[in-house]
Amino acid sequence: MNERVVFWYGCNAVRHGDILHSSIALLRAIGFDVAPAGGPAYCCGTIKDGNLQAAAGMAARTVDKFNRSGRDRVVTWCPSCHRHMNTFMTGVNTANFEVSHITEILHARRHLLAPLLARRIERRVLLHAHTGFHEVDANPLVAALLRLIPGLELVVSNYAAPGHMCSALGPVPAALKDVGRRCVALAALHNADTLATVFHSCQRLLCGLQSTDGVRVVNYVTLLAASMGIAVEDEYAQWKNAESEADVIARIGSERIAKVGAGFLAAQIMPELRKLPEK
Repeated sequence: MNERVVFWYGCNAVRHGDILHSSIALLRAIGFDVAPAGGPAYCCGTIKDGNLQAAAGMAARTVDKFNRSGRDRVVTWCPSCHRHMNTFMTGVNTANFEVSHITEILHARRHLLAPLLARRIERRVLLHAHTGFHEVDANPLVAALLRLIPGLELVVSNYAAPGHMCSALGPVPAALKDVGRRCVALAALHNADTLATVFHSCQRLLCGLQSTDGVRVVNYVTLLAASMGIAVEDEYAQWKNAESEADVIARIGSERIAKVGAGFLAAQIMPELRKLPEK
């Protein structure tokens, strides 16, 4: 019988549906019965860290929902959620489940994953690593997974960016610019055509390097899924690297724009999409 798990994808899912769908497909392929859970109703509370009472309420509600799910394991995706779950959330709430990060789960069942990776991916890939996710040493786990892909040549440099993922560097713009510069320089040094990200915010903040420097940025999950024959497009990266605002609008399409409103698109979404990585 397949192990029944909750795949907790956190709150920041709007930009990264491709990675989420691919992650779920990978988990199911290696024998898990997956129940996805996320969005504001499953918030870890970190967005309210300045208001301890509000954060505690969010955390308690989410832990209670997982307890009532009847599943013995919660598989995390976001490193911030994973960190919050293993400290603040379960520090004050009783959790009747184990918590594992998706990199740990995929690596533990890599013997089941490897035979499924039948399609060759002829790329020279540089791993984008971070130093700050101390709860799980994800970098070597992802490297081992990528080495399973036939045709893929992986480069692991000695450089790892500070913080647990790129969004953690947002309050220090100079540090984020330095990460972008180093990624481009290392890709050139190692003659890599692809930068493989581990975490979602890195994918969001770095994917524009394709436009600025010709470095294609792809999440490791996308590469694994592609080798399995699962083609899921990274629409966010396509929008980010579109040639013009009109091109972005055409790619998003009138139906989706109507749902959010043209004004909201122009004021809240377009500025982010048109902002490319600074170095």
